[in-house]
Amino acid sequence: MLLFSACLIFIGVGLQYAGFRMAVEYNPKLARQLGNLHTAVEIENLNSFYRTRLVEIQAELDSHHRKAIQLQLANEKLIALATPPAIIKERANAKSLGGPYLPNRGKGNDNLSGSLFDAFASILSGLREANNHLDHAIEHVNQRIAWLGSKPIGFPIQRNIDISSPFGERIDPINRGYSAHQGIDFQAPMGALIFSSGVGIVDKAGWDSEYGKEVILNHGDGYSTRYAHASEILVTKGMKVERLTPIAKVGKTGRTTGAHLHFEILKDGKPTNPNLWLVGLRPEVGLGEATGDPDKEKRGKGP
Repeated sequence: MLLFSACLIFIGVGLQYAGFRMAVEYNPKLARQLGNLHTAVEIENLNSFYRTRLVEIQAELDSHHRKAIQLQLANEKLIALATPPAIIKERANAKSLGGPYLPNRGKGNDNLSGSLFDAFASILSGLREANNHLDHAIEHVNQRIAWLGSKPIGFPIQRNIDISSPFGERIDPINRGYSAHQGIDFQAPMGALIFSSGVGIVDKAGWDSEYGKEVILNHGDGYSTRYAHASEILVTKGMKVERLTPIAKVGKTGRTTGAHLHFEILKDGKPTNPNLWLVGLRPEVGLGEATGDPDKEKRGKGP
């Protein structure tokens, strides 16, 4: 009985081996499926495919990391520029959102439970979509930076900021009568540098009987700035200047009682209150109160 059983087993194994060999000979694909076998070439091709996908995933991850850093730097630059009170209303209102946090259990995660091919495809698709969102976010922030950087929001005097005469009605320092003051006067020593308040084109760099040596910058969108009573002009007409570029030096030319900078911001040729534009200057700031720090306790008015 034992011998008979052994013979049957050997005959079965032999028939199975012979059948499998015939299947390999006449239908290799079926034989590989039945035996879960792959040729050396197929295994190498699979390894090559996986290596290629891993390289692509790593490249997308590296790109995602670089773009995330780029977006962070752009946001920091935007925060540094800040937004003056005059154009807060022009900012897009953020949409109100809320609700419970429910992790996504949809199609994206289901794919991961499938084959490696599906998993690689899902990961690559998700990374590419995330990178596309980062591209749009970076473009939006850079556009905002370019638009805001051209506006006259930077202080034309960078050290020891002190305002000797605010915007609005005042007693004229020469004839002692009431008059309209169309800008603000920055008290500064003779020869101190005057900086461009924003990106612009020099419309004028010359003499005026009232303002003395003056520079007028065109910032686009109908905005321009005037820097008057300078002792020396450092730019020429038609020159493009970046934000906070030195354009002149403080002086006492024209109709003035002493060295200072008369600064104006004009919209379509009409003067506007610079207090609403200069970032860090409180809208209600008065004489001697230009601290550049909105949180600092308000000082008493000067003479």
